[in-house]
Amino acid sequence: MRKALRGEAARVLLLDRAPLRPEADNENVHTVDLRDPAAVEAALAGVDQVLHLGGMPDEAPLADLLDANVLGTYHVLEAARRAGTARVVLASSNRVTGFYPVGHLTRPQEPVRPDGLYG
Repeated sequence: MRKALRGEAARVLLLDRAPLRPEADNENVHTVDLRDPAAVEAALAGVDQVLHLGGMPDEAPLADLLDANVLGTYHVLEAARRAGTARVVLASSNRVTGFYPVGHLTRPQEPVRPDGLYG
């Protein structure tokens, strides 16, 4: 997404808990832990759109998943609300339907079939 967005936006702000370096003139980077609401709010000040991809993408202890994925997402959404951000796009996971067969197209009326705590 980073490469695609840098050609579409006047300014791309990248947040990660690991240090990053700008790769284009329109990129700004910040090292931010999504579990820190003040840091997230400061980083998102003045941002008009957010693509939120942060979190733990795989199985982990429940406490770690709650911190990174639930609380971190809450901090992003709350910071965006306070900043008056026009749009927030959230990535999700197919892990919530992980116990359906790979080729199965799930429908809204079907029950979730998570394949672990993450799902």
